[in-house]
Amino acid sequence: MDEIGQKLRDARIQKGYTIDDLQQITKIQKRYLIAIEEGNFDALPGDFYVRAFIKQYADTVGLDGDALLTQFQQDIPEPQPQEYAAQSVENKTRATRAEEASPVNRLRRYLPQIAIAAVVVVAVIVIYVIMLVYQSGPKQTIPTDSESVAVSSKRSTSKTPKSSKSSTSSKTSKTSAASSSSKTAEKSSKKSTKKSSKLDISVADANGATQAVTLKNLPKTGNKLTLGATGATAWISVIVNGSTTWQGSLTSGNSQEVTLPDNVTTFQVRSGNATATTIKLNGQSVDISKGTSIVRTITFTADATESEGSQE
Repeated sequence: MDEIGQKLRDARIQKGYTIDDLQQITKIQKRYLIAIEEGNFDALPGDFYVRAFIKQYADTVGLDGDALLTQFQQDIPEPQPQEYAAQSVENKTRATRAEEASPVNRLRRYLPQIAIAAVVVVAVIVIYVIMLVYQSGPKQTIPTDSESVAVSSKRSTSKTPKSSKSSTSSKTSKTSAASSSSKTAEKSSKKSTKKSSKLDISVADANGATQAVTLKNLPKTGNKLTLGATGATAWISVIVNGSTTWQGSLTSGNSQEVTLPDNVTTFQVRSGNATATTIKLNGQSVDISKGTSIVRTITFTADATESEGSQE
């Protein structure tokens, strides 16, 4: 074994490196490292590589590479100028760095992150578009004429009891028979009022993506909607006075109870899957099966005339 090779081998062993470890660190092939330790410099690809590999070997195992080359320069072949220029480690290192710094290589390194980011952006856009489609159903406006009808009905109804009371009082003052007749009439009137106070739900056929529901004898307070889904998932929202009070997705077999505000006269239920949606108002089923549109807005309107009459 050559003296310089022995010195390098001893330094390697002292460092605790194997030939495989040194190959991994220096990137010099194992057979070249063995040739250096054995002093077989002819096995290396050229004279330049002899000096370059020895210096790199020495620096890795903790020796001064330049001092070692100077000490054993008579044993190490000198490279030719052209060979040095062609095989310079520094030149190759610069070429390698330039290749790694090229835009194409940088793009390849970040390609997985770019792909993941693109998938996330597309998913967010799809979800946003679906929500817009569900919430963009046509709003059904309530005719302003119904308000005037309700007011006039209230006025005419309010006048009737006054005349009835005056007539009753006059008859009562005249005869006791007329008084008993009036009481009987009042009792029968109260009975008929109680009978007619039951909530009546009338559902019209769906007109495209809209459907109207008319409510008679709707209580002023304590109204509750029970929303459900059957056979599939349904996205549903409840809108009162133009504001959404509840919205969410219901899976098949699940339900959601929504309490309506007091004195509500109109509200809407929007469904993204009307054929799978079930609706109950105060425990009574609302049959919305008279329609084929999947996305649908169901508008509930209380009958103002019936509501005022039941209140009195």
